[in-house]
Parts: sequence; structure tokens; C-alpha cells
Amino acid sequence: MPNKNLEATPRRLIFFGKAEKISLLTSFPLVLSFLLCYHLFMAKRYYTTEKLTIGKAVTLDGEEFHHLKNVMRTRVGEEVILFNGDGNDAYGRVKSLDKNSAAIFIDKVIPCEHEPSCDVTLFQAVCKGDKLSLITQKITELGAKEMVVFYSDFTDIKDKTGKLDKLERVSISAAKQCKRASLVKISGVVSFDEMIKKAKELDEVYVAYEHHQGTSLIEAIKNTAGKRVGIIIGAEGGFSQNEIDKLLNQKIVPVSLGKRILRTETAAIASVATIIFTMEK
Repeated sequence: MPNKNLEATPRRLIFFGKAEKISLLTSFPLVLSFLLCYHLFMAKRYYTTEKLTIGKAVTLDGEEFHHLKNVMRTRVGEEVILFNGDGNDAYGRVKSLDKNSAAIFIDKVIPCEHEPSCDVTLFQAVCKGDKLSLITQKITELGAKEMVVFYSDFTDIKDKTGKLDKLERVSISAAKQCKRASLVKISGVVSFDEMIKKAKELDEVYVAYEHHQGTSLIEAIKNTAGKRVGIIIGAEGGFSQNEIDKLLNQKIVPVSLGKRILRTETAAIASVATIIFTMEK
């Protein structure tokens, strides 16, 4: 049963500079309408592979055009934001719309304020199902720069190259949602030894090892002076002793993610979140 006292209790809301008495029950639809209008009038983000230059027009077609015209019902003259993965946001207006494409005239191009201040690379062992898609989505939102997918001794699936193609689309969608202007670079699938070579190019690299009882990841990150950091995450079965020996021989630092054994996708997402949050703090 609704509380009748709510209707009898007036609240004061301000509309156009005037304070009006209104009940909580009648104010809810107004607040909802305001939020809906705010959402509709916010400039939407779209991805393009074209160069973004002030004073030039960019053609939007394919899936992005479909979303602009048929989903968002964007009209000529409305403002949109374009990004191509270079870290910049391009603000422009729809110049024209036709059956298969839209022309966007760019008014200004500025660095995206949502990009992280550190470079974080995730080295992720091949994993089952759609876990790579989930990992790609979440580390894009968190601010990772690159994901290198590699084979390990305990990898069950030996061919994931076909599924890597769709990960860029996942990263694009996630970047639009979190307002990033960069995509996660997807590399792989590479061998374990090739992964180590790429890892050594960074300033500091850690491996999440469930049997390590020493330094935690957050403690290790607090002590690093580098800006380019990597984290290595194993497959569902973890790492073999031979793989751990190879990593330790290359001075890659083992770290703990806590007392509990995490799934590979949980470990990847939690590690990237910990690194970026700690380094940007």
C-alpha cells in the first residue's frame, strides 16, 4: 500500500528560478523526464578509422552510421563526438545524412581527458569461451593500453586466432561507453617465449602466481618508478614449473593477488584495476 503521508508532505523544487511546492509522488515523473532529456541531448560518441582534422568532414558509414541514424535518430546539425583511437576527441556536427552514410564536419579536436596517465599491458594466456571478450571489455574501461594473448603449457585450446578479430569491436564498444578515445591494442596469439620478449620491453613486469606468499601486487606497484608496467596472467590451470622458472630467470617479479584462488578473467581484471588505480592515485 502506498504511503498516503508522502502525498501530504510537500517538497520545494526550483523550476526556472521559482520555488514550487510539490509532493514526492508527483516529483518523480518530472525528475525522470529531466534525466531522460539530459541523456538524449548529450553528444554521442562514434568510432571512425579516418583522420580527425579541424575544418574537414569525416564520412561515417557501416555499423556506426546505423547507430547514429536509426538507433539514436540523430538529425542534421546535431553535435557528435568522434574518435579514432589516437587519444583525441573530435567535436563536430552532422553536415548531411543519406541512405548509407553521414558527413560529420569537425569543429575542434582536443585530447581526451579520460585517458590514463600510465601504460599498462596485460599478458593474458588463452582461455576458454568468451572470457577474452569479457577481459577486453573490462580492461578497456579500466584504461589498459595493450593485451598480448599467449599460449601456455596448460592452455586447453590451441587455436584462438579467429576469435581475436572480434575483440577490437569489443574494445570500441567499451571505449564509447567509458568515454575513452583509445582502444586496447590486441596482439597475439604468441608463444610463451615471444610473450617474455615483449614483456621485457616494459619498465616493470609482474606475474600473478598463486603459490607466491610474499609481496602483493599493490605493494609492488607502490615501489615501482616506471610508467610502462605489465602483468602476466596464466590460463585456467595456472603456470607450469618450467614457465615459472623461465619468468623468474628473466627477473619478472612474482606477486600475490590475495589469499583466494581467482579465475583467470577475475585475476586479469582485478590486476589491471589495481595497477592503474595505484599508479594514478
